[in-house]
This record gives sequence, C-alpha cells and structure tokens, in this order.
Amino acid sequence: MILGRMLPIPYPDELVYSVIARYHLRTNNESPKWTLREIYGTENVIPTIDLPSHLEELAMRSELQGMSADDWLDQHTFFPYYAPFLPQDRTIQLRALMKSSNGSGIHALVGITASTIDRLKQLRFCPSCYDEDIQRYGEPYWHRIHQLPGVFLCPEHQMILHEITEPLADRHGLTMLPISRIMFRSVPIIESLPDKFIEHLLGIADDNRVLVQSSKPQSLFDMREVIIPKLFEQGYVTVARRIRQQKIEEQLVRFYSPELLDLLESNPKDRDYSWLALSTRKARWAIHPLRQLLLIRFLYGSYSDFLGRSSIQDSPFANGPWPCLNRAADHFEELVVEQCVVNRCSDTGRPVGTFMCSCGFSYSRRGPDCSEEDKFRRGRIKSYGPLWTARLRKCMQDGLSYRAAAKVLGVDTNTVIKYAQSDMVEPVEQTPKIKSSIARMKRTSFGQKARKIRVDWEKRDLELSWMVESACKSVLSESNFKPIRITIALIGKHVDRLSWLEKHRDKLPVTMSILTQYLESVSQFQKRRVRWATEQLAGEWPIKRWKIEKLAGLRSGYSLEVSDEIDRCISQVSFLNISTGSEGTSSWQH
Repeated sequence: MILGRMLPIPYPDELVYSVIARYHLRTNNESPKWTLREIYGTENVIPTIDLPSHLEELAMRSELQGMSADDWLDQHTFFPYYAPFLPQDRTIQLRALMKSSNGSGIHALVGITASTIDRLKQLRFCPSCYDEDIQRYGEPYWHRIHQLPGVFLCPEHQMILHEITEPLADRHGLTMLPISRIMFRSVPIIESLPDKFIEHLLGIADDNRVLVQSSKPQSLFDMREVIIPKLFEQGYVTVARRIRQQKIEEQLVRFYSPELLDLLESNPKDRDYSWLALSTRKARWAIHPLRQLLLIRFLYGSYSDFLGRSSIQDSPFANGPWPCLNRAADHFEELVVEQCVVNRCSDTGRPVGTFMCSCGFSYSRRGPDCSEEDKFRRGRIKSYGPLWTARLRKCMQDGLSYRAAAKVLGVDTNTVIKYAQSDMVEPVEQTPKIKSSIARMKRTSFGQKARKIRVDWEKRDLELSWMVESACKSVLSESNFKPIRITIALIGKHVDRLSWLEKHRDKLPVTMSILTQYLESVSQFQKRRVRWATEQLAGEWPIKRWKIEKLAGLRSGYSLEVSDEIDRCISQVSFLNISTGSEGTSSWQH
C-alpha cells in the first residue's frame, strides 16, 4: 500500500464505490487492479456497490480525515438500508463481515441472494444532481440514494434517474461518472411514468432517504409487533388477534395498483406465502426493506410519519390520560386517569390494561383498543375506592332499593347487596319490603340447592355423533382452502361441544368411535396436505418436489411415509401427463 496517497474526502451520501472510482481517476492508474492494490493491499477484491467488504483496510487510508470503518459503513454503504430489518445477531455479523477481508457471505447473510427483487445492474444518476455536483464540488459522483431498490426518481429534483450506456466497466473495473456530458451516453431508466405512479415513487424515494439517513435506526425485524396497533386501528385484525390477510392484501394492492407493484417486483400474489403475509406474521424470515417500506407507507402515510409515532401511540390502549369510570364520582368519564399498567392475559395472550384513578377507583379491560370509544369500555372493577363507598352508603340511607342503587352506581345488584351488608358500609335500618327482597334472593340463590337434572347420555351420544361426523366431513370437503388437521379440539369447537368431548368421553361411545375414524396423526395430516398441494400444482409440468414441500408447509425432518407420499403424487401426475398428453386432474380423498 502506498501510504503517501490518501483517499478523496467522501461527499455527502457518496458510495464507497464512487470514492474508489474518483481515487482511480486522480491517480491515473492504467488498471483498476493497481488501484485496488493501493487501497486494500490486494487486487483480489471486487468493488461492490451496495455492501462492500475490507472497510477496515479502507479506513486506514482515511485516518487523517477522521473516518473510521463504522463511519464508512453507516454513511456510504447500504448497511443502514438492510440492518433495521435483520435480526440483531445478524446485524452484528453483517457489520463484522463488511469490516473484514472476507466478504464472500455478505449477500447470502442479508438474504439478497435468495430475494425475488433483482440487484441493481447499472449505476444511476440524476441529471440535475450531476450539474449541481460539478458546480459545488468541481466533479460529479455516484449518490447512494439513487442506487437503492425501488428508487426511480430523484427525491431532491423529482426527475427520472438515468443510467450510463457507454462507456461501461467490466466486472473488475470501475464505472466512472465523467465530468463532461459529451464524454458518455445515458438513457432514462424508464421511458415514462403515469401520473398516478409518480406520487408513490417520489414518496418511496423519500422513505428510502429517511431510512438510510436515520441516526438512530429502529429494529424492525419483527414487523408484526411494531405495526399491530395500527392494524387494529384500521380494522385489519380480528378480536382473536388474527390478521385479515385477504382484506389487507386487497387494500394494499388497491392503494398502489397492481402495475406499480409489478414494477417494484412486490405484488403479493400468493396470499399464504406472500411477503405481505410473512410481514404480518411472527417473524421467521427477513423481508426485503423495499417491501417493508411499502407496508409502512400504506399504513402510516410515510416512513417519517412512522418514525414520528410515539411509544405511547404504540401502546395497546393508545394515549393517556384515560377516563375514570366511577359513576359515583363527579369526574365520571372525564380523562383524569394518568396511570395504566399493561400485562398479558395468560389465556388469550392479549394485553390487559389496569387503570387507576386518584379517587381510588380502578378497573381493567382487555385490549388493544380499536377505536376512540374503546377508552370508555370497562371490563372488571379492581377496587371501588372511598368515593364509591360513600355514595353507596348515602343510597342506603336515602332508602333506595338495591336495584336502584345499582343503577346509580353502575354495578350489578348483587354487588350492591354484597357491599351494603359488609363492614365497609354502616348498617342501615331496612324496610320490610327490602328485608323480604333479601330473603327471597337468599332462598333462590343460596338457601336452596339446585335440583339435580338427570341427563340422557345415550340420546345425547347419538345426537352428537351425527354432528361430529358432519363436522368432520365438512372440514375434509373444503378443498379450496389449505387443509386443517382434524383433532378433538377442532371438532369440539365446530359443534360447540368441546367440554363434552374432553370431559365425558366415557359417556359418548358412539361419538368417540366415529371421531376416532377421522382423527389424524401428524404424518396422516402431512400426507393429506401433500395431496392437496399436488392438486393446487396440477397445472404445472413437471411438478417440483420443493414446491409441494413449500405449499404443504413441510419442515425438514418429516417422516419417510410422507416422503413416499410426495413421490407417489409426483409419479401419479407424471403418469397422467404421459398417458393423456394434457394436464391431468385428480381428486384426492382423505
């Protein structure tokens, strides 16, 4: 390495690749290999546009400029574009690889190698930026923002980007951006854009710029947890926290249009395995940043608005203060509650908020809130407080009936009786009418034992057996949907008799005999999914084994009998194609 020569000072948002190209031009080296040897100490380096390696070596050439390897990585590469959407451990590994002298696995680590979004083939520039750079710096350079996926327009000048057609460098060469327009030829990367595309593409370009320039990037790998409050707010989540995939897909495609999504290589065509479905499920794979930005823009309006949301807005119970729901207080339904403690329901996993008012009244409810009106929804009362107790005491002293007092206090009649007779309320002389009312309630509720009703289990067994068999056949007949495994829990919920099937199996011999014929082991269920997947792929020839595995949702390590079933299905479809010469179809039975 020739230590006497220093790298040029990088310009704002300039690629590392561009700095190396300018160095090559200034040193007047005949071969790019000479330049690489001077910068990196070896010529066995391919200068990469997006995620280059050897940044520690590069930083040694810029020590006098105060540029560390991390500075180069954060300000002049695609690292801040991909890192927020990767797991934390992979982000750390990516940073280490880019600094090291071994960058062979960088693109595979990020997921670019397997992505269906193509990598940039030619460098791009904005004609207006080109002219401004020459006026400001005396030379043009390659801007990072112009090379990011999904950027077709310059966010600064709102112009369609250009790419050089002549001269071009080879794989080991360096594509320069000449200082004069007469020294090269260029064409727009796209001939023309409909007006309806331009607004979206400008917004996407600006989102990319905000993302890579963010000083404190967020961790967005588990996108579902980040956007779930917004999905609730916009009605894309059921009460059971299931995403309405069909609805969100239809709305997103309508928002952008199928043509624009095709241009961006992000049309969510396969609903079950599309990038959109994976983005709104528990994080298992990294999703391309462009697609995550499309989802964020659809939900929040822009990436800037998404970053501007507060942590309080992401709370399942929205912003405080919250209303006090103590009917005995003068501030009833006024937003005076400042304290909210959020926990998780052990049964459903949904958030549970406990709201505590200074008047001593506290209540809880399950979330998340889906609308502003949900703020005034009360679930369980945790404590009543002195104001409520004093109001109950006054109701009793005024001679109100328990039912009337319950209406005033906003509680159940039994609650009034419970607290009116406890030590927390002073004894009140009761009228004969109230006394007889209490006695009657005690007789019906506590004094008498409920008469035991004899159940005709034989009749119940026969009736339930018909319902169970019908439910099993119904599940198996849904050929248009992905198969669901038949279990006692599933069928019990279908017929609304789960407790009978779980607790009284010994009293339901006919039902259990029929149900046993339909219950599936894991392998049996996987084989049925294989048959279903083969039906879905019947129009393809030849059918690929990996496609069946993916569509059937099979993970590695499935049993030998499932593997044999895949082979049988493929061979059967192959036989039908050979014998008929056309796309054969078959009906798979349970």
